[in-house]
Amino acid sequence: MSMHLGECVLVDGDVRGGGLDMTCGTEHVPGLRWPDLARLRGTTSCSRLIAALPRGEVPVLSAGGRGAELLPSVMLDVVASLRREVPVVIDCPGLTGVVEALVEEAEAVHVVSGLQARQLADTEALLADLSGSGVGLVTRSSGSLGPEFDEVLDHLGVQHLAHLKADARVRRDAERGEWPGLRGPLRDSADRVVLDLLDYLGAGAA
Repeated sequence: MSMHLGECVLVDGDVRGGGLDMTCGTEHVPGLRWPDLARLRGTTSCSRLIAALPRGEVPVLSAGGRGAELLPSVMLDVVASLRREVPVVIDCPGLTGVVEALVEEAEAVHVVSGLQARQLADTEALLADLSGSGVGLVTRSSGSLGPEFDEVLDHLGVQHLAHLKADARVRRDAERGEWPGLRGPLRDSADRVVLDLLDYLGAGAA
């Protein structure tokens, strides 16, 4: 299996969870999950690892829903091996020790937040533990942003990257075992965020 130009690997940052492959509709696809890599030590072959991962729109390294017991060093070594050759996107539910280490090595960190009071309070607490010019905020809700959000954004003190409106097709796709968000407003917003991220990373490399 060969990688396409510009392709990335999607990595599950919650190794004890139910599995990012459930969200991506690839839980039925054979391939390696985090529990299968528990004995790895040091660097490994990026191309061989990617070829062994289940694949949806991109290769996915998921928790697998088996309550993996992984040494933090294993997760860090695997991600480091992947990052040597391809872009890596890590989905993290929150900060843990190993996630903090991954964040420190990240080129960019995108925090996704709802707009309810508790959600914004949780986001503020999370942002307080993050630093760097690569940290940005993506909001989501059932409606559009009101003018009062400018005050919230000023208070949070972080760049607002995009607002995603709820799209019923995403949940429907996930229930059907399909990769969610391949069409509709979510895809359009995601494409714009990714293009902006590529511009940011390109500027940083210049």
